[in-house]
Amino acid sequence: MRWLDTVIRLAQVLTLLLVVGPARGAAEPWRAVARVSSDEEQLLLERVRGQSSDLPVLLVADPGPPLELGEPARWRGAEALAGAHRARAVLWFQRTGVMLHIHLAEPGTRHLFVRAAQVKGRPGSLEWSAGAEAVALVVRSALRAVEVGEPLGEEVAVAAPPPEPAEPLRPAVSLVPEPPAPAVRPPGPWQLAVGGQAALDGYGMGGTQGVVLGAGHEGDRLRVRLQLFVGLPAAREDGRTRVGLRQQGGGVWADATLVATPRWRWALGGGVGVLSFSRDTEARVPEVEATPPRTVFALAAGPESSLRWRVSRPFALEAAVAAEGLWGRPVLGYLEAGEFVKHSEGWAVRPRLSVTGVFFP
Repeated sequence: MRWLDTVIRLAQVLTLLLVVGPARGAAEPWRAVARVSSDEEQLLLERVRGQSSDLPVLLVADPGPPLELGEPARWRGAEALAGAHRARAVLWFQRTGVMLHIHLAEPGTRHLFVRAAQVKGRPGSLEWSAGAEAVALVVRSALRAVEVGEPLGEEVAVAAPPPEPAEPLRPAVSLVPEPPAPAVRPPGPWQLAVGGQAALDGYGMGGTQGVVLGAGHEGDRLRVRLQLFVGLPAAREDGRTRVGLRQQGGGVWADATLVATPRWRWALGGGVGVLSFSRDTEARVPEVEATPPRTVFALAAGPESSLRWRVSRPFALEAAVAAEGLWGRPVLGYLEAGEFVKHSEGWAVRPRLSVTGVFFP
């Protein structure tokens, strides 16, 4: 593929120039801002971050509409983005069919670097990933050139904006100060979840079921969330006693993205939490003495894997499976002739399945 050879040669030439250039001290971290206008551009930015992780640059995403195509409006838009984020460079993408145009502007030197690459297929496919990696390499080389002070591309000559119409003279001192304009920021990636959960705990054939509630924050690859569980009351009978058991608790869970597309996310992680077991015993025969009601707390921890399907922008469905180890779980039983008779002690590791609806406010 001729375009891929061109991209690789460009990356090699830029790398050679940077290696043989004058030695510089350890660069201070600097900032670049990327205008993100679609789910595909968000995935491309994640690829660029992966390829540029060794550079002292912080890539900030700025969600919004694409920059205007014509000059000088496009250049002024890039300057405005750089000023708003105190960024040294501005990155944006423009798709035309199978061609993806890469733009990197450096307002400080008035240089604009533009390259085009073929990126075919749907985001997340193997064909698309190959093109996305080539794009990320091009952006990495351009960011490296900005870092060492060797601007790429062409210098942009922007005409001065037309003068504003004259206004009537105003008093030197304003009697009523104008309030500052509020800063408008895109909403953060917070999420809320509600659904059902079932777990096999060894205390009975049916296990335990209940309602699960969650709230979390999701970044580019890592998600952290708080999860609460309220179990339904369950009863276990053996002909001599009836034991009522109810479980509830909460914990903190974190996972990392393994595979992501605009609609699907597969993640792997784990968590730790606390479960409470509230039980009461009722004797069914005279020779059995019921133990008094009691609540026992147990530590729960283990791995979890989740699969999420984004139905629409504000809503998704997610299924998660986990294997939780329990430490301090109760032993259920009763007293007979002064001796404790064990009814059940539960499993040390319980498998768990949850299905939730995820809302993105």
